[in-house]
Amino acid sequence: MKKSNIAIIVTLAVLIALVAIIALVNRNAMRLPGDSAALLVFSESGAHREYTIDELKDLPSVEIEKSIASSKHEDETGVFTGVPLETLLTDADPGWQGKYDEFLFTGEDGFVSSVFASDVEQPENVLVVYAKDGETLKGSDEGGKGPLRIIVVSDTFGNRSAYLLKSIEAK
Repeated sequence: MKKSNIAIIVTLAVLIALVAIIALVNRNAMRLPGDSAALLVFSESGAHREYTIDELKDLPSVEIEKSIASSKHEDETGVFTGVPLETLLTDADPGWQGKYDEFLFTGEDGFVSSVFASDVEQPENVLVVYAKDGETLKGSDEGGKGPLRIIVVSDTFGNRSAYLLKSIEAK
């Protein structure tokens, strides 16, 4: 192999490594604690709104004591603090009722779950949770399930309770 080809391959490898390092640094910078973590709320029509943790905490919240049974993980019980999804949707799109039938929740790990509008319309049934037992939820980098997650109060099992919540799509 010619020296010029080796030099090109080494240069490309260094550039790829630099791009990867820059991407990791930027990703971690976007996930600083406090108000930098964000939740994207959007619809298939393209309308969207992004919320920081602090903006979510400024919305009316509720505390619900809940036990969640799990077949995969340890059962969980606690007092969860969060914003009813109905409140969040009304803030993001005041005319949401009757416009959307289903809401998809996507976690940073790629997990997707959903609820129907009828679930959301039950008062304080679907919550965007940011605290448990008075403590802010920890992010995945700290071994937690947050900083945001979904709790469906009417569910016994946690199969629709998305962890590591990054977005809510109205369909």
